[in-house]
Amino acid sequence: MSKLENAIPGYQHLVIEPYTPNIGAVVHDIDLAEIDAESVRAELRRALVEFQVLFFRNQNLTPEQHIAFAKVFGDPDKAKAFFPRHEIHNVIEVLEAKPGGNRFGTDQWHTDITFVANPPTGTVLYSRIAPPSGGDTAWASGTAVYESLPPALRVYLEELEAIHSFEHSGWPPYFERLPDGEAVYRQARADHPPVVHPVIRTHPVTGKKIVYVSPNFTDRIKGLPRQESDALLAFLFARFQRPEFQARLRWEENTVAVWDNRATVHYAVTDYGDQHRLLHRVTFGEDKAF
Repeated sequence: MSKLENAIPGYQHLVIEPYTPNIGAVVHDIDLAEIDAESVRAELRRALVEFQVLFFRNQNLTPEQHIAFAKVFGDPDKAKAFFPRHEIHNVIEVLEAKPGGNRFGTDQWHTDITFVANPPTGTVLYSRIAPPSGGDTAWASGTAVYESLPPALRVYLEELEAIHSFEHSGWPPYFERLPDGEAVYRQARADHPPVVHPVIRTHPVTGKKIVYVSPNFTDRIKGLPRQESDALLAFLFARFQRPEFQARLRWEENTVAVWDNRATVHYAVTDYGDQHRLLHRVTFGEDKAF
């Protein structure tokens, strides 16, 4: 089946091919450096919430064009993680691993920066250097996970809240490798006390329900004994590991991925050893994610 034969109907400006039945799509025949028309930008926003993660191959973006593309979806000046920043453009985070250098691999399912009250709504990740093999990223759909749950369990979960914590995340060991890591860690911990999010959230655009927990940041279910909380979270975390709810991308140089941070979790696979890998990341958000 050709790409055009498999394209999703209803889009006038985009050629969109489903990546898996439950999550993800490839957008063909588009130059992300040239998307000034609002009709095209509107379809990109529609496609993102419909498919939750979009992939674009063979792109050639300057840092300015990368930032401009992120602005199609949101405000790049919202919440950031603790990655190094681009030397000129502060909103670009630099995710680089190379022989002999530090690297931080978020090789655990997570939704970005849920340890803040208003998490970012999405991310545009641009591959500048990709290893010949390894270094994939996988996404899983919180919507598909919710829809897979028994109805009675959905009702129970909608009454629950979970505590998300910077302290629970994988960030503390990262700071240990920095020259001033102890001071940075103390400040980050002071700036980010634990926050509470509903276990089930409703997407503000699609209206669909989402399981909103992840191993990297969700510490416990509020109001439950620790043993019960751990058991329930382990059950939910395991649902994200089902392959039918996932899309896994093999990076190539000049590939762009953009995902809806409200509706997905993702996992950076750290199986590429000392191979050089360089990605630029622009996280975007809104005044109110939900």
